[in-house]
Amino acid sequence: MACPGYWGDKVRRGKLRKAMMCSRLVVGFLLLGVTGLVANDGPPGGPEFAHLVPHIRDACAPVREDPGIFPYRSFPYGQLGLEIRKASEPAEADRIRNFHPGVVAGACGIPADQVTAHFYCGPECPGNRRDHLVHQLSAVRALAIRFESLRSVRLLAVWAPKGELRVNDLFLMQNQAREAVPSPKMGFVPSGEWKSWSNLAAYLAPIHAPESTILDLSRQMLVIGLSALVREASGLRLVGVGIGGHESGLFILRSG
Repeated sequence: MACPGYWGDKVRRGKLRKAMMCSRLVVGFLLLGVTGLVANDGPPGGPEFAHLVPHIRDACAPVREDPGIFPYRSFPYGQLGLEIRKASEPAEADRIRNFHPGVVAGACGIPADQVTAHFYCGPECPGNRRDHLVHQLSAVRALAIRFESLRSVRLLAVWAPKGELRVNDLFLMQNQAREAVPSPKMGFVPSGEWKSWSNLAAYLAPIHAPESTILDLSRQMLVIGLSALVREASGLRLVGVGIGGHESGLFILRSG
């Protein structure tokens, strides 16, 4: 399968049938029905993972209408992504990250053989992704500077359909603004527990982040082909494409 230049271009052109992630991913495909998953109480993460299942089912609704958007909606910080903040060891987090995409695919009605196909497109793809960003380094740097000025925002993410986004743990999706409450034991985000906000502006006001700036940054991300900006102690991570614990993009180190 040919590897297109970057996912943002495909979203803008409305051609969502080809995938971008070109690293192989071993996924724990237990493509069970939601009822069977909960009844067996078998997933890594136990009851906290089971509690996440209703959110997965709801977030799959647009995918069931248009299966082509599955790769974009399942980016690491998208609606169908999963952060694990409190795993006792890296191996435990990896097991959950590899299990999660298979459960998501089952809930969204994506055949198992199509999930890895979405994210593997041949050995030329890493070079294509690298070249795409290298050719836009001036725009990437300008975007990073603007994002770094928003000190209260540690994460900004976009996915498909266009217009949905995430700021920190606030998800703007399906005409709702809801802040994910991390699960108590594993630190899942999302976890299935939510705090509702009237709109995006209501969440941004207390943290002094202008809504116009957030929306403009999200538009620039789509133009460049980035799915997430993540502030870390050692630098800024700019994610292009990914699934589970696998991603590609750029990392900008801080001075020193």
